[in-house]
Amino acid sequence: MRSGRNWKIFNLTLVVNLSLYFFVPTLLCAQGEPASEWNLLYTRIRDRRVPKEEARTHLSLLEAQLRNDFSKEVKGTQDKESAFPLEGYTARSIGGKDGSGYQVKGYDFFDGNDHKGHPGHDIFILDRNQDSLDDKTGKPVNLIAVSPGIVVSINMNWEPSSSIRGGNYIWVFEPATGRYFYYAHLDKIFVTVGQVVSKGYRMGTIGRTGLNAYPKRSPTHLHFTVHHSVDGYPRPVNVYKELLKK
Repeated sequence: MRSGRNWKIFNLTLVVNLSLYFFVPTLLCAQGEPASEWNLLYTRIRDRRVPKEEARTHLSLLEAQLRNDFSKEVKGTQDKESAFPLEGYTARSIGGKDGSGYQVKGYDFFDGNDHKGHPGHDIFILDRNQDSLDDKTGKPVNLIAVSPGIVVSINMNWEPSSSIRGGNYIWVFEPATGRYFYYAHLDKIFVTVGQVVSKGYRMGTIGRTGLNAYPKRSPTHLHFTVHHSVDGYPRPVNVYKELLKK
């Protein structure tokens, strides 16, 4: 039979071990390779499997790590101006009148796949027969990195049965500005999570993937969104005027 003192030591050890059991996964997550962890976290945010405050705290830690680990590497690929996201196209291909497709009301990054609004711009390609090829060239339309950054999330192999709104997508984080660049409805993706891309880098091709982009009623387009993050809270930015200069 254990003495009272031994029971106290046993109980204290049990409490400590249980505390470590529940705490260590979060700690390891924060100390792991930040781009891969960002990808995992975003998947949970997208699918509404993580509370908002927990997600924001984790995201803030990951952003600090991304800046620490990649700022110098990304800086070496930087220049003063950004690029237009579709090779061979200009701002004239942006949907809506004077950028009216940008509708931020009700949007929250942490609402994931269930978010409201349309906090970005749809950029349409010439594809009347909806084969994801440019009608003039007969070739795929290349997706270009608007700014340099680190690829923090991708989704590939989207199927029509999936409810993911963005289909095949790419998220890129630019440490110097705290901006996230989101490119959705892609066909092919040529980058991997953790890869540093320079401005103008060919990251993929435009397609028709995504819940609302796949049906025939939707013309083939890129959905392009920019967020600026402060303390782990990405807020959408209307970059229509910036796109007009490309």
